[in-house]
Amino acid sequence: MMMDSNTKPLKNSSPPSPLKFYELLGFVGILREAPKLFLRNGKLMSSIAILMICLSSVLLLMNIISIKPSITDFIFKASFLTLTDKSSPEFADLITSLKIDLRLVVGLEGIFILAFSFTSLFFATSSILASGVTYCGKNLSVKELLSRAVKLLKRPFVTWFYIMLLHLGYCLFLTAFLVPLVVLFSPKFTLPGFSIIVLIVAVLFQAYLTVVWNLALIVSVLEEKWGIEALGKAEQLIKGSKLRGLLLNILFGAFSVAVVYGLKKIGNIAFSGSQIVIPLLLLNSMSLIRMFSLMAYTVLYYECKETHGEELEMQGSVEYTKVTAVTPLLSSDEEC
Repeated sequence: MMMDSNTKPLKNSSPPSPLKFYELLGFVGILREAPKLFLRNGKLMSSIAILMICLSSVLLLMNIISIKPSITDFIFKASFLTLTDKSSPEFADLITSLKIDLRLVVGLEGIFILAFSFTSLFFATSSILASGVTYCGKNLSVKELLSRAVKLLKRPFVTWFYIMLLHLGYCLFLTAFLVPLVVLFSPKFTLPGFSIIVLIVAVLFQAYLTVVWNLALIVSVLEEKWGIEALGKAEQLIKGSKLRGLLLNILFGAFSVAVVYGLKKIGNIAFSGSQIVIPLLLLNSMSLIRMFSLMAYTVLYYECKETHGEELEMQGSVEYTKVTAVTPLLSSDEEC
């Protein structure tokens, strides 16, 4: 299903002015463009957001409801350990029962972590795809969008797997760097002061690295590239624009911290007796922030392609064909 031929892509047709503020701080321009994607195709974007919130909420509620009895039982039995003779058969039975409860909790949490991860990746793919087609002035029904997201899910999954390995490697490197400092130097010196400084630097450096990782996820959805190839293409595209990506990461990271802190403060006062409302608010708020950050990164992706002189295109299952100046392969209402 296509938009009317008069619909124009969300791009600036006029030549960029060096006097514009977003030319100096390009991320401001991205933040101005990203909400337009939602406004331009509100039905599609809001449908994705509602589906994401509903499914995530159901998974969280199922997680809490299924795991709470096991945790309660584990805590109750653990309270009797100090009161039971270690040489008695009752103590051995208690330990066996605690192990069973612990395995059940770990197993259930593992299942729900996998379910949350898959759901998050699927809706990330859907959000990127919806942002891409909207940026190019096109439209899809919710059914068509979700169908295409399922078909191309393999590409972002492989890229996501590589990104998780990079995250793990970075965490191991950071741990290997900090542990010797704690062992060799006085804890009074390393823990309160120096370690906090190192942690801040580490977080900023990770935000810098994540620029390429986030853009690689966009590439894997909008182009027929995945894994190392997507990471390489993202590194190529982001050259000269990493500051914009870094500022986006810092902004969304700071905003996420502020939202979590604010919701916890408000929740402790307004929902002090509820153990479900606050987790639901936190999960859904983080999901919406993540969705908006992916929309912003989609705009950054297209701006990077324009900066490097590449034609705006989407490949494979999203059925875009590269447009050349000599022989147009798409009609005027289909060009991005």
